[in-house]
Amino acid sequence: MAIHPVSVQNSFGSHFILWSFFLPILALIFVPLVVPDQTLTQSEVEMVAALGVDVAAMTQTVDQRFASLFVENGFMAKTQQFFGTSKGGILDFSNSWIHGVWLMLYKATWRFFALKSIFLLPLLVLAIPAAVDGFMVRATKKYRFENSNPVFFYSSMHTMVLMFGMFAFLPLAPFSLSAITLLTIIVLLIGGIWLTTSNFQTGT
Repeated sequence: MAIHPVSVQNSFGSHFILWSFFLPILALIFVPLVVPDQTLTQSEVEMVAALGVDVAAMTQTVDQRFASLFVENGFMAKTQQFFGTSKGGILDFSNSWIHGVWLMLYKATWRFFALKSIFLLPLLVLAIPAAVDGFMVRATKKYRFENSNPVFFYSSMHTMVLMFGMFAFLPLAPFSLSAITLLTIIVLLIGGIWLTTSNFQTGT
């Protein structure tokens, strides 16, 4: 049975499913219809290189992984052949669309490896202390019989879910990523983690 955000009772869970599952799929379907050329921009490659990533070695790894997932098993060729057998005036359109889809998938694979290389360790280094400190603040409030702010909790929880979902969506984002965009997402995510844990609501 298909999962739909409306069927998820927990609003945080439904938002996460929306951002991390449905939006990437919709982007993969509709973006190539409008902009089939989904190649990586030079500015994005330079940004990744400036952050200390060996772009050449990473690209070689991406090529190998992409080939093993989609090329060597013939899946890419079969889809291109299927959409290349359209009749009439839609032949060029379908060819252009499936070409754009595969460009997006390659870009997503490349970005996944880049983001993993750049942000996985910093996220852990920042997120774990933020969560620990937030829970310590909550424990202090509880010890002093102070109430946690439910508005802060729900707003920060939604922000945190949104940022986690954005990380899932970023590999397929139809725009060029910049250091400012990534830094903003990290800051909002860490802030959301701290505010959520420091105002955690148990519902009891």
